[in-house]
Amino acid sequence: MTDANVLLGLFWIVLGVIILAPAFLIAFRGRADLHVHYDEDVDPEYVSRRAGTTALLMGVAVVSFGAYQVLYGFSYLLFGSLMLALLVLSQLTKRFAQGWGAS
Repeated sequence: MTDANVLLGLFWIVLGVIILAPAFLIAFRGRADLHVHYDEDVDPEYVSRRAGTTALLMGVAVVSFGAYQVLYGFSYLLFGSLMLALLVLSQLTKRFAQGWGAS
């Protein structure tokens, strides 16, 4: 029987890949219009660079947590850190898509 940590870790890895797919398109293909909170008055290059990179960081964090859980098991500290990081990064990517910090 498969350990629950392996199944949950693979679940987190799949979720991370789902986050990475549009993040890749936003960051590297310049598809700023894929972002939900994209304001069309903001330069698409700025949004692609800032919001896309932040979304990539979110996906990498989720995949890393999943890999850690597969290899070493569940950690409350890392899970809490992941949730906090995702909360902060999601607010940042939302603000970047709305033009926060653009000159």
